[in-house]
Amino acid sequence: MTDKDQRNVESALHHLDVLKSYLKQGTMDDPVLFDAVCLRLGASIEVAAKLSDEARTRAFGTTWRAIWSTRNRIAHAYEYIDPQLIRSTVEGDLAAYESALRGLLRKEPGA
Repeated sequence: MTDKDQRNVESALHHLDVLKSYLKQGTMDDPVLFDAVCLRLGASIEVAAKLSDEARTRAFGTTWRAIWSTRNRIAHAYEYIDPQLIRSTVEGDLAAYESALRGLLRKEPGA
């Protein structure tokens, strides 16, 4: 993994850490908190998109398209975003996304 990839992974993880800190302050039923979660989720995915193709494929494989689709919904169709989609993503997919990013920080075999 390149130094640039490492910085991008660390930045994407930082956005997730902030997102999780927001979730400790309330529920996504609060519109302000919901907006904050969407912002940080979208920002994390945006930074992950800057990973090299090799790193992104290693981390996410074929799931990248679905991840990027979530970012696009947040960024381009925000007024139509389904709160249940974000809630489901945060509750069901966020841990795997974070784990994939953290996996990139582990030393590669032979490195």
